[in-house]
Order: sequence, then structure tokens, then C-alpha cells
Amino acid sequence: MNNEGEQIKLWRVVQEESGVSRRKAQDLIASGEVDVNGKTVRDPFSPVVRTSVSSLRLRGHPLSLEEPQSRVYRYNKEAGVLCSHDDPHCGNTLGRILRAEGFIGYIWAGRLDQDAEGLILLTNDGQIVQRLTHPSFRVHKVYHVWLTRFPKAQEMRKIYAEMRRGITDENQLLRITKSETTGRPPHAVVTIAEGRKHEIKRLFAHFGLQVVRLRRVSLGPITLGDMKPGAIVRLDKREIGKLKEFVNGLTPTHGGERRSAGL
Repeated sequence: MNNEGEQIKLWRVVQEESGVSRRKAQDLIASGEVDVNGKTVRDPFSPVVRTSVSSLRLRGHPLSLEEPQSRVYRYNKEAGVLCSHDDPHCGNTLGRILRAEGFIGYIWAGRLDQDAEGLILLTNDGQIVQRLTHPSFRVHKVYHVWLTRFPKAQEMRKIYAEMRRGITDENQLLRITKSETTGRPPHAVVTIAEGRKHEIKRLFAHFGLQVVRLRRVSLGPITLGDMKPGAIVRLDKREIGKLKEFVNGLTPTHGGERRSAGL
């Protein structure tokens, strides 16, 4: 640890206070993710004196005794990543990725199965997560679904219609709100409003159809867009405003049941 009156490089302060690597600390600063005394500093090699730093924030999270700034990022989860902070049987967890990327104090909205991929929102705002994920708010989520065998159009229309009416599986009502077929080769695009455990896989399995690839492309008003797999992108001011307006306008319905896992 350095003498508090000595000038040191900003990246080193961020590294020591957050626990990220030297390279990651430099990258975070250069990308505008570090605020010093209320101002964004982009030069990792800026000299600072610890005693002159009254406020230090990393991705909105204080590395001092301050309230965090609300921030949200979209993350394109790759298949194989487990949505868990830590797991003794899997080293490739979302929690481990967040720690390595300097996301301190962040949680996620929109859990996905390990073999699923697509949009997850990362945030340090617990209210956003609660409103986006609790089934009583019935937030719509859109998925692209690839199958081992894709039925002909007439059969698929009947399957979609039955899915919209709902099926009962393990004493739970599973259903979609919207559906269509797109692409060559074709795949399904379905919208759900609750997200019970493995819901989409169970819905298709009811008709003898096996899901081989599942990707979420939207969660509420936020879409995946053309993000590369594994990418993490901060929502801009317009998107943050749109998301907060959306969650603040949600009204809970009666009878919502807490989900137990991903899709």
C-alpha cells in the first residue's frame, strides 16, 4: 500500500480498491467508467493523491462511502455461462465474469439456462430487477427458438394456437402471448409474460419437439440488437429513461407466482 500523500497512477488506485487486474483497471478508466471527485477521468495514468480523492466510482458503484449511481448494461450471454454468482461444479459463471469485468455490487435481470443465450440486463438498481423479473408484473420477453425438427406451417399454426391457450405441465399453466415463424431454415419467435422454470423447452416438449438453441432477444423495452456474443454495453441516457419509465409504469397482477429458475 502506498503512502497516502504520494502521487500514484489512477489505474493503481482503481486496481487496489476494486480487485480487478491492472489491464482491466486501465481499460475501465479509458472507456469512461471511472469518476474521480464527480468527474469522469479517461487517462489511466493520471497522477492522484489518495488524500485528495473524496469520491471514486467504478461503473456508478462507489469505491468509498457514497450511494451508487443507478446504471444498467445489456449483456449478450453466451451458451455455457451459468447464471450464478459461484458454483463448485462450474467455473464459467456470470458472477465470475462480472467480478473480472469490474462490476462490483451488480445483479442481473433475466436469468437464462446455462445452454441458453441472449439478453440479460446487469444493474446496481434492485428495483429495476424486481420489477422486470417478478411474474406479477408480466413483463414480456421475446425468444428465438430452434428445433431439431420444424413442423410444416399448418401443424405449426395449430401448435402456436394451443400454446397461446396454454398447456398444463406439472400442475403449472404454461403459455405464450405471441408467436411467429421466421428465417431460413425456419425457427420460432415466441413471447412469454412470466417465465416459469424451463417454460419454453417444456412448451415445445409437450408437442414432441426438442429445443436445440434458445436465444432471448428482448426484455421489456430493451432489445439485444446486433451485440456480439459475450459483449457488455452500457445503456445510454435515452434507453435508461425509457426503461425507468417502463418499470415505474408497471402494475402488478394478482396470482403471480415466483419463478424458480431460467428458461
